[in-house]
Formats: sequence, C-alpha cells, structure tokens
Amino acid sequence: MAVAVGLAACLGVAVPVALAAGPTGDKATIALVRAVASNTNLQPAIEIVQTGYMTESSHVGTRSFSYRWGFGGVPAGSVRATETITYVQLHGRVVWLTDVLRAASCTSGSTCPPRPAPIELFVTKAAAFAGVVSEPHGVVGCFEHEPFTNVPYRAGHPWWSAVGDYRPKVTRGNQTLVTDTYTWADGQHVIEIDSINDKARLFSASVFHVARGAAPALVAFSFAQSDKALAYAPHAPRVTRCA
Repeated sequence: MAVAVGLAACLGVAVPVALAAGPTGDKATIALVRAVASNTNLQPAIEIVQTGYMTESSHVGTRSFSYRWGFGGVPAGSVRATETITYVQLHGRVVWLTDVLRAASCTSGSTCPPRPAPIELFVTKAAAFAGVVSEPHGVVGCFEHEPFTNVPYRAGHPWWSAVGDYRPKVTRGNQTLVTDTYTWADGQHVIEIDSINDKARLFSASVFHVARGAAPALVAFSFAQSDKALAYAPHAPRVTRCA
C-alpha cells in the first residue's frame, strides 16, 4: 500500500458505490453470507487493515481526498503505507468510523520522496472530518471539515450485506471461502473473495480483484483486507476544529 506525496489521479470508492444485481447465484451460499453479515454487523466494533497500494491526492484542509487501492508496484512519487479502518456499530449499523493512513519509512536513498504525516479521517452520519496525526502520540490535534464526497466510506448503514452473484462456497480448514461478482458505479467489474471464520461466524478477510474500466484512469488492480472483531467499542475521537 502506498500514499502519494503529490497529486494522484482520482479513483472511485469501494463497496458502498457498488451497483450489484441480486443477490443471485448459489442459494446456500447466499443464506450463509446473510447470516454471517448479520452477525458481523452486530459486533460492537470492527478493525480493518487494508493492504496493497494506495495513493492519496491531498493534504488536510482546502484540498480534497481521493484514494487509489491496489497490489503491484508502488506508483512514482509514492511510499508504502498502511490503512486501518475502525468502525463502531449499533443495532447493525455503523455509528462512526475512523480511517488512518500512515506512510512507512522509505529505503531507496535519495530517490525517496518526503515522508508525509499520517492522516486520520473521522466520519459520522452527520459529518466528516480530516486531521493530521501527531507523532508519537497518535492523536489528531485539530480537524478540518470535509464534504462526504471527499471521503471513501459512510456511516449510518450496515457495513456487510449480500450483493452480487455468488458461486458455491468452498471450505478450507476452519474457513469458508465465498466468491461473488458485481459492478461498481463507474463500470468496473469486481470479483470479491471473502473468508468466513466458521467457529466465530464472522468475516475474517477479503480479496478484491477489480477489472479495467472504460475510462483510461480506471486501471485493473486488486486489494486485500483483514477483519478483526473488537470486544468493546472504542471512544470516538474528540473533534477540535482547526483555527
């Protein structure tokens, strides 16, 4: 995963903008996904770590955010990073979420771009904010307001649901693998493979393979995530507006 230092091309966001038909396909698999989605959505909170690469086209403030996911070579002018999403739920719906993007140290000598400061997005149903994470304390001193069009996720809705066309499930050890296909609003075709922990009846990991779209900027790419249920919901960030 990588975060750009400069401007990057804009790419649409993930599952929330999917235009999926269905669910269709294997009925037993659909029933399993619906049951596991319901159980996962009822957990107090979930932590997601996404991997691959990412570019981000802004700093906090007047410039807006755009995200690019994907496996493969790190784009020019970018450095590797990690993205951690934590979302809190109540009655099966996301109440609020944070999305922290933190760049790794570059090891290519003089060719390395400057390491950008970590960025945290904080999204509720009513508003979205962005701030610079202070090091080493890991907190945001002040937040800027961001329009919802500048953040990749939303609150107020269930995170997991059964969408797309499902193939028959496959069992491997204590995991069940579920594959479904659907199309994003921008026309890119997606193959999603979800891993289900059979004992916990929770989603544990996913891999997304996104096909090339019609527009030149809609390149083919893949990204992955791991999912961990948290026993307790963390406290929401305290929003202090930047002067």
